[in-house]
Amino acid sequence: MSQRLIWPVRLQRQEHGAVLVSFPDVPEALTEGPTEADALIEAGDGLIAALGGYVAERRAIPRPSAAGGQPVVALPVLVAAKIALYAAMRAQEVSDTALA
Repeated sequence: MSQRLIWPVRLQRQEHGAVLVSFPDVPEALTEGPTEADALIEAGDGLIAALGGYVAERRAIPRPSAAGGQPVVALPVLVAAKIALYAAMRAQEVSDTALA
């Protein structure tokens, strides 16, 4: 993956006051928080969990789209490295055993 692992998010205020966070490129990652700042913190954990599901199911990691002025969530460096390695192994059809 040549793109940086930073995903744009959508923020929506819910009727009960919480802020819902969704990822246009990773529909499985949904979370919320009482404020925008809290929701964005929770979004990082939700994104990590959703991408972990992609890896567990041996699915391709979605490429982040352009943010276009939207808020973004970046993966922590170690998680980003693991996701990039997984994506490269998948693209080259390298198994866990072959890598070892």
